[in-house]
Amino acid sequence: MYEVMQGDTTTLSWRLPSPGHNDGPQQSPFSGDGGPTKILKVCFSTNNTLGKNFKLVKCDSSWQIRAIVQSVLTSGRLGPNIQYKGCYGLLLKHLKSDELHWLHPDLTVGEVEQLYESHHVEAEWRYDLRVRYIPVNFLEKFKEDRTTFLYFYQQVRSDYMQYHASKVSDGMALQLGCLEISVVYPPQKCICLPCDVIVNKGYESVIQCCCGLSQSRHLRKMIQQTFQQYATLKEDECMVSFFQTLTDFITIGEEVYPCELVQGWSLSVELVIGARGIRQRTHKDSAPVCLANFKQIKSIKCLSQSDNKALLNLDIDGARQPLSINVTKFAMAENMVDLIDGYCRLEHATDESFVVRSNKGKGGSGSSPSLYNGSEIYAEIDERPRSVVKYGIDRDDIVLGRILGEGFFGEVYEGMYKKSNGERLSVAVKTCKDCSPDIMEKFMSEAVIMKNLKHPHIVSLIGVIEEDPVWIVMELYQYGELGNYLEENKHKLTNITLVLFSLQICKALVYLEGINMVHRDIAVRNVLVATADCVRLGDFGLSRYIEEEEYYKASVSRLPIKWMAPESINFRRFTTASDVWMFAVCMWEILSRGQQPFFWLENRDVIIQLEQGIRLPKPDDCPPALYSLMTRCWSYNPRERPSFTELVVKISDVHQMEKEQEAERERDRKRSIKFFDTKFKFNEPPPKVVSYLLDETHTHTHTQSCTANLFIVEPSSKEDAQRLWQMERQRMQETMRQQKQQMMEDNKWLTKEERLLSYEMEFDEVKQKYRKHPPVLLIHPSFLPSLLLSETPATPDKPPRLTAPTAQAAPTARAAPTARAAPTARAAPTGQAAPTAQAAPTAQAAPTAQAAPTAELDRSDDQVYQAVMELVKVVVQLKNDVNTLQPEQYINIVKV
Repeated sequence: MYEVMQGDTTTLSWRLPSPGHNDGPQQSPFSGDGGPTKILKVCFSTNNTLGKNFKLVKCDSSWQIRAIVQSVLTSGRLGPNIQYKGCYGLLLKHLKSDELHWLHPDLTVGEVEQLYESHHVEAEWRYDLRVRYIPVNFLEKFKEDRTTFLYFYQQVRSDYMQYHASKVSDGMALQLGCLEISVVYPPQKCICLPCDVIVNKGYESVIQCCCGLSQSRHLRKMIQQTFQQYATLKEDECMVSFFQTLTDFITIGEEVYPCELVQGWSLSVELVIGARGIRQRTHKDSAPVCLANFKQIKSIKCLSQSDNKALLNLDIDGARQPLSINVTKFAMAENMVDLIDGYCRLEHATDESFVVRSNKGKGGSGSSPSLYNGSEIYAEIDERPRSVVKYGIDRDDIVLGRILGEGFFGEVYEGMYKKSNGERLSVAVKTCKDCSPDIMEKFMSEAVIMKNLKHPHIVSLIGVIEEDPVWIVMELYQYGELGNYLEENKHKLTNITLVLFSLQICKALVYLEGINMVHRDIAVRNVLVATADCVRLGDFGLSRYIEEEEYYKASVSRLPIKWMAPESINFRRFTTASDVWMFAVCMWEILSRGQQPFFWLENRDVIIQLEQGIRLPKPDDCPPALYSLMTRCWSYNPRERPSFTELVVKISDVHQMEKEQEAERERDRKRSIKFFDTKFKFNEPPPKVVSYLLDETHTHTHTQSCTANLFIVEPSSKEDAQRLWQMERQRMQETMRQQKQQMMEDNKWLTKEERLLSYEMEFDEVKQKYRKHPPVLLIHPSFLPSLLLSETPATPDKPPRLTAPTAQAAPTARAAPTARAAPTARAAPTGQAAPTAQAAPTAQAAPTAQAAPTAELDRSDDQVYQAVMELVKVVVQLKNDVNTLQPEQYINIVKV
């Protein structure tokens, strides 16, 4: 099939000149069934004798790159028994520039000529055989394949000398140099070493001139000491130490590509592709985050874009959508595809490519690398969604009206749809002005999703018109978008209605979660108001096309940054947990009556605030329980956020609580006394006054009877009727004034009773606690008079009714002499003490006054006395501050 040849160092390749430069018919020196024959020079990364570091391979245009690599490996030129043949790849390098092309195994030699070699002079290209696809734990696995291990060692050593030797530290350069000497030369022959091993941070001069040179004594001593550390190591052990030492400076076996992750918008990242999978990092020093393992990748697609860009789509097993990668250069995208495909083949132990390609056809031609898209490897495939013909409607049944908005795909119109039964329905018609396949795919995917959604709080799809121009017809509601509805009715909407709206949206999201769907754009602009007590979540949202400033532009997409979770902003991750975050922001909008979240910040500053733990403040009149639920939804860790099912239960409880509080407030309003309404028509006679004015107690019967007879008299004229009504009105107003004053007095009395009751209960607890030690608790009356002078505090009298006679005797009867009279009585003679004691009322505590000590006692060591005094101070402080503190702060006051 093929022939392997060995050539000289000056020969690169031979082939027929291109047809455009031919002067006449010429014959190729070699002929074959696949067209003109050529000889490829495949170079090696080895350090063998000059003239033996390449192979010449005779082939024709029909040969695949896989056959070229296979011919070199099986020739024995690298060594015997190569087991990891899938680790090798062929690199096409332009010697006068940085242009590199990793050749996919399925490419043919003819395609390589058309796509790459035709752009430069033939002699400026070089084919390099390299180990590119490196398995995990390659040091262990390559022990089974010594040929591959030695070749990979020479490759890494060559790359180190060419790209990294000038960047490592002197100590690392010394270690790597001595390890290389240990591999190539026996330790006993290396006595004198050149000092430029440190100066050049390399060791090639050490290998070429290992002895016989007189250099710095100190430098020679350092090299000899380091070299002696590895003198006992074998050749393979020295190479393993070389890899391990170099790993501290570079990562072996990983390639880094700058690109953009695309998911409705773009995020600039660096993709790290290696044996551990495809990982991303936002900064060079940040830890890579795994995006996919090679076992999960089912297919790879590469599509050319404008301006020599490319779009990679990786179909991931278990993912709801492909991983899309936007690359700025098409050549870089080709190298990434070859690398990912090579690891997938290595992981699955197969030669079958994972790159999706069309049937064989003509190869691309031209001067642009984007023509690579026309080859058998990379081609666009039609993946338009399945037909939604069962939702197809006739365009003639729709009458378009005014434009509601204009968005990315096209205009959104208000329309009227006539059903088959003659019924007319208001609809919103979304149009698509660009009918290209990729735009049509995104546009029709919305209809495919909508046609499967059936929920009372989700906007319904009416139908689809698939013929150009394509229309998507959805239900339209008279109240419009929820954001505008909240602003227009902010003073009318109660918390009950707002919480109900939040509950309905949450139920819709529970439904979406149940069918494994992520909404990704939950906001009041995407919610429509069907009735005054019913809202519907829309997957499109007409306001989205109007309020463009709500989206942060990245590439050609707009993002609702202020609604998004941190992981969605940083890593474009949209999950159910990110929907929970956005739903909490939507609740905040609802309770704020349509206010935009973070309206005081720019889009670029939002993520900084979120990273610092700053969240949206509590809206006015928002139930505390609901705001506490919002803060749980705004947990930075997605796993700590509640599920939608839990949110439905919690919001239902809040809604029920709001209904009960509103019912209680309504009962209070009905019980409250309102002033007389002056809006009364006097042009009609008042109703007759009946005998309900008679006193129910039947007291003063004669007076009341006369009064009743006065009002029973029928008015003789309109003026008399107005006069009688005015008298009745004044009487009612006076009665209401008295009742209001009486109610205020009652409230004061009740407040005083409540305070006294609390004061009495606290002192009862104190007395019960310290009555257990009666000999110890001796309290002077001057410190605790209320505790000793009376068993219970005196209860104040209820304020008298205005209509009842005021009793002045009660306060007088309650007056009592103070305890200060007791000592005077004891100081007087016995004959004079008796009249004085008899003159005093017996209702107060005279025996208590006699038991109190008169002399000052030394209580410096009395711990019980000090404890009681501290308790009294705390009780007094609580009594003074009880009106200004919250209930939960009471315990902090009385806590000693």
